Amino acid sequence: MADSFFGTRKEMDNALEAFSGMVKEFLPTVELLFQAASTLRLLLIDDHAVSDFCESLGLKPSDILPAEGAPPHIYTSVPFSLTARGRYIRCVFKAYGALQAIVNEYVHGRHYNDPESPGRKRLTMHYTRLEEIARLINHKIRKVNETVSTTAILRQVKGMNPDQFEREQIMGDLSLVDGSTLDKDMCFMPIDFEGYGLPQVRELPPVKEVEDVIRRFCKKLYANRKAEANRAMTVLRGQ
Repeated sequence: MADSFFGTRKEMDNALEAFSGMVKEFLPTVELLFQAASTLRLLLIDDHAVSDFCESLGLKPSDILPAEGAPPHIYTSVPFSLTARGRYIRCVFKAYGALQAIVNEYVHGRHYNDPESPGRKRLTMHYTRLEEIARLINHKIRKVNETVSTTAILRQVKGMNPDQFEREQIMGDLSLVDGSTLDKDMCFMPIDFEGYGLPQVRELPPVKEVEDVIRRFCKKLYANRKAEANRAMTVLRGQ
């Protein structure tokens, strides 16, 4: 019983440590997500235009994440077009497509070639997997905390030396009552998944499905706010 208890605790320690590593592995994708959102928001000029843009696509304004201070991508070269309006529209397409792609990767992961096994594909860490792993670990934690208490194990261990156990009880140096402070202190704390602050995102329609809508929106926005759109393009180029 004691071997099983301590073995289980070691297993849970390893699982929690591994989960922490998975979150760390996932963080660069989170950064890319906010950076892609920042880039599209820059081109759409302000929150009012973002709201109108989302409405035109049948989305909620919250479906495009706030920038949260993330810097936009700097384009070393912008898509070619003969007119400034055309370049603006193509940049919006590029920014939207990048956001749609990183949202999909964030939620479902992205397959890549395993460098250690040619021909084999691996999947990047993603939100859905992290959420499921946290749920499984928390289920195991609840089971461990409820099944065997620390005090029960210590009573068993100390019971192997009855004379010493009796003396400790008489002297009042031992409190091995189930539900004691010791049990509470030794309980595993479940993973607070929401506490990580990972954004919950809605997947966006692919560019091909909304291309005409985006083009019409951008033509109207550029016509009404040409100077602001051009300033956004200047920032986008890092100037």
